[in-house]
Formats: sequence, structure tokens, C-alpha cells
Amino acid sequence: MNVDTGQVNQQERRVRMGLLAAAVLCLVASGGILWWRYGGAIFNDLVLTTLAWCF
Repeated sequence: MNVDTGQVNQQERRVRMGLLAAAVLCLVASGGILWWRYGGAIFNDLVLTTLAWCF
């Protein structure tokens, strides 16, 4: 059994890029739904909470 490593690496790269694109799309879609549903309040609370955790 002979596997061409260049082809496998290219296929793995496609899978990784597809998963990365799907993750980004999910984050953008969930952010859009939160914005549509609650407006800017949810994001203001998120930023303030993040700053509070930092300090």
C-alpha cells in the first residue's frame, strides 16, 4: 500500500480549512442572532465582564 503524502497533506489541509471556516461561520451566525435578539446590550455586558475578569 503506497500513499502519496502530498495528496494526504492537501486533503488534510482542505478538511482543516473547512472546519475552521465552519467554526468562524457558527461564531458569526451566533453573534448575529444575539445582536438581532438583544441588541448591543449583550455585547456591552460581555465586554464589561471580560474587562472585569482581566482586572
